[in-house]
Amino acid sequence: MYTIKEEKVHIIPVDFNVFYNNAKEYKNNIRYSPECIITEKFFNEMCRYIAACKADETIIIDMKGVASYPTRLFSGLEPYILKIIFFNVERDKVQKQLSEDLEKIKWIDDTVGYYKEKSKWEIKTLLERYCSNVRKKEIKRIINQINLNEDGRIEYLDSSGLYSNCYVDIKKLFMNVNDYYYILYCLAEKVSVQIQKRQIDAFISSSKNGAIIANILGGILDIKEIHLLGVGPRYSMELGDSLESIKKGKKYAYIFDFMCTGTELKIASALVNSKKAYLDYAAGIAKYKRNVESTNIEMIDALFYTNEMTKEFKLVGNASDLM
Repeated sequence: MYTIKEEKVHIIPVDFNVFYNNAKEYKNNIRYSPECIITEKFFNEMCRYIAACKADETIIIDMKGVASYPTRLFSGLEPYILKIIFFNVERDKVQKQLSEDLEKIKWIDDTVGYYKEKSKWEIKTLLERYCSNVRKKEIKRIINQINLNEDGRIEYLDSSGLYSNCYVDIKKLFMNVNDYYYILYCLAEKVSVQIQKRQIDAFISSSKNGAIIANILGGILDIKEIHLLGVGPRYSMELGDSLESIKKGKKYAYIFDFMCTGTELKIASALVNSKKAYLDYAAGIAKYKRNVESTNIEMIDALFYTNEMTKEFKLVGNASDLM
């Protein structure tokens, strides 16, 4: 059970857990959906987790994206109702089911369910403290864990030919399966909206880590992925057959791991335009500064920006400038 914990509060993101469980069970057919269905198997796992929590701990069940669950299933939570709060209940049908399953439940704005002995003020205060931007905070925690930023560090960035005092090492993310899937899920959630809006035909990547992410993301979202070899200031343009995969009139999205100056994106954009195709959207895990745009791409999405690092991220042309 994947939970986000702070002090004595445990937040259970149901949608991610359902996705993660399916990913582990159906490894060759992992799919993202903005809606999820709670099964008895998942519910029983959640019940065991809640039962193991201490009496003075609070369990917030984040119901974002939950479309349905088997009739009367949540009545099994009756013994633990004193420590449970339902959050982000988006569907009227689900709210009605919960009210039928747990008769003592009260509602705030039809989206927050809680036991009647608690006051509305207590619930709102607790949610404001622990649930405000909780998923964004979890992304920040994960990325800061793979951020190399020890004092005196000088990192040469191949893709841009610049030096930095910090480096987001995406390869370290692959070593923690839970965090890896959480980041991929959040990225899939963000990109899926743009696939529909922009009618994206395929993903394009140019770095090794970007290719891994694009390949997995493409599988999750059922989108083809094209990897452009040799894109960047240090490399020759030995693109070969990969460039031939870009078709006239098609729409593409650029997928990256960590973007600094956007050099590779600029080159990829020029290559796509040379084929009379379109590339006006890019998305990835981390990017250099939220408000610094260095390309003519219409929209660049990132889960994390270097502005949010625990240490100021610096980019320089000479390594001596970091000494």
